[in-house]
Amino acid sequence: WCNDITVFAGCIIGGGASINGLLYWYPPDVDFDPNYGWPSSWAHPHDAYNALKARLPYTTTPSTDGKLYLTQVYDVVEKLLKPQGFGALDINSNPNAKDRVYGRPAFPTKGGKRTGPMDTYFQTAKARSNFKFWQYTYVTGLVRNGAQITGVRTNYTAYGGNGIVPLTTKGRVILSAGAFGTARILYQSGIGPSDMINIVKNNAQYGPNLPPQSQWIDLPVGKYVSDNPSINLVFTHPSVDSYDNWAPIWTSPRAADAAQYKANQSGVFAGTSPRLAFWRALGGPDGKTRYLQGTARPGAASVTTVYPYNASQIFTITVYLSTGITSRGRIGIDATMYGTVLQNPWFQDPNDKTVMLTAINDLLSTMNQ
Repeated sequence: WCNDITVFAGCIIGGGASINGLLYWYPPDVDFDPNYGWPSSWAHPHDAYNALKARLPYTTTPSTDGKLYLTQVYDVVEKLLKPQGFGALDINSNPNAKDRVYGRPAFPTKGGKRTGPMDTYFQTAKARSNFKFWQYTYVTGLVRNGAQITGVRTNYTAYGGNGIVPLTTKGRVILSAGAFGTARILYQSGIGPSDMINIVKNNAQYGPNLPPQSQWIDLPVGKYVSDNPSINLVFTHPSVDSYDNWAPIWTSPRAADAAQYKANQSGVFAGTSPRLAFWRALGGPDGKTRYLQGTARPGAASVTTVYPYNASQIFTITVYLSTGITSRGRIGIDATMYGTVLQNPWFQDPNDKTVMLTAINDLLSTMNQ
């Protein structure tokens, strides 16, 4: 995990995609709708989709034997959803279907192992003669003359004596350090709100590298941030195997499952914990449509209750409010230069909260049927 950001973030080659839950969803067309600010030429990016699918396909059966494992949660949650009008389908074969649908999770695995951008695109890039990869190197800012970027400043001071990678007059820079890391690089380059740049100015290490104040560029970096609020609903069911809440997998895994995976990359260990995913569209009091996504899995991240329960039978449905949410927050840096949340983005608009509560109540409405 990153040690210079106050929330969870993956500081590893590939970022969070190298350590996350491995869920892999093809986006619906609405994600690139010009009404959301995207260029009109992006409205139907099917050629790009097809190239992605060919390079990085998905599977709903990550085990090399083609079998499904720990299916109890899928069976239980399916019985919860069907009476509410949900239908089953292959989610990635129908990416535009995102209302009252459910299906098995899609994973980017190959041969029972995690794959993804680092196992595909990165490998191709590394083979190119004009590609250089510097591991353990931090970008600390952009060197610029007004709006013209002339170099990229790094902590690799052995390069050129100052760690600055110069750009040609036709050079371009793409910053891709995650939401918090990218914002920090911009602040340290004199780009963003003045309160953030002034924090950099007062820092002994990074302040001296800022451009003159007359060249600061006032842009809303870190403002109007959106993030999906999520709530865990924890249940028990006599048919469910919580799989020891996945806790002992590294230290003392179930012997038979470990042996099976070691032998041929099949079984439980070939995938991650999610067993079912679902979506629903809901209208809000403000007349706007918001989309709910849910993921069901054996086990639970945490349980806080005064009621007795059987820990071996717990499972979790995590519900997220996603596309269409209107709440916004702000991220930035603190005095230590750590990336941090300045204003939580969740439920700032009461309409988001109303929709989330409606969705949860509807989801629970068939629990006793």
